[in-house]
Amino acid sequence: MRHKLGVIIVAVATLGLGSASVAMLGQHPDVTTTTGRLLWAGALANASLALILFLIAVIPLRHGQRWAFWALCAPVILYGIPMLILDGTNVPRGDLVSTLAPQVAGLGLLITGLVLARPGVFRREQR
Repeated sequence: MRHKLGVIIVAVATLGLGSASVAMLGQHPDVTTTTGRLLWAGALANASLALILFLIAVIPLRHGQRWAFWALCAPVILYGIPMLILDGTNVPRGDLVSTLAPQVAGLGLLITGLVLARPGVFRREQR
């Protein structure tokens, strides 16, 4: 039961990652500028990552595959924490809470889900 709940939480958290893409594109970036194209590229890459992580959560992690657990840990270390640090050190003080709160909540949700799913992944014998 903990494993199933953990998988659901991870799936919700990974879909939440896609909301950053909505926020980026909500600014209506001008594709005729370098910054606009970079915002589009970042939004599309972020949405792609969110979809891939969601699929990893609902298929192989749900089946208890160990590689899926580690594949879901990697973006926390390589993407989530660095972005939290970058935003925490570069966003204007007045915007810190509104910028960092969703990131902290999302990372916390993802980590909580992974902690709950972990015993179901690592107690199973691998085929």
